[in-house]
Amino acid sequence: MKDVIICLVILVLLQIFTPFWWWIILVPLVCGVLLAKTGWQAFRTGMLSAGLLWLVWSLYLMFSGSNIIAQRIAIMIGLNSRWLLVLMTALIAALSAGFSGSAGYFLRAALVKK
Repeated sequence: MKDVIICLVILVLLQIFTPFWWWIILVPLVCGVLLAKTGWQAFRTGMLSAGLLWLVWSLYLMFSGSNIIAQRIAIMIGLNSRWLLVLMTALIAALSAGFSGSAGYFLRAALVKK
């Protein structure tokens, strides 16, 4: 659980201070290379950290006045519910970061001889 907190804190800081969304791919990749002991742990670390970050951030944006645009975007892409849009956003971020974290672990496993 310590690795999830480390990855989440790094992601939060980078998302706040930089305008780039793709940190959810790079940070779990690096955490998978440096911190993970198994492929499942690397997947879980990336999935939980990025999924939680994007879920909380999208809920914050929706409750702070962006609910009208969230509803319009949801209708535009065929979801018809802003809540479903929030869940889909978190799910896409979680899966992307999870696979990135496991890719980092397997990259280290392929390059480092024991």
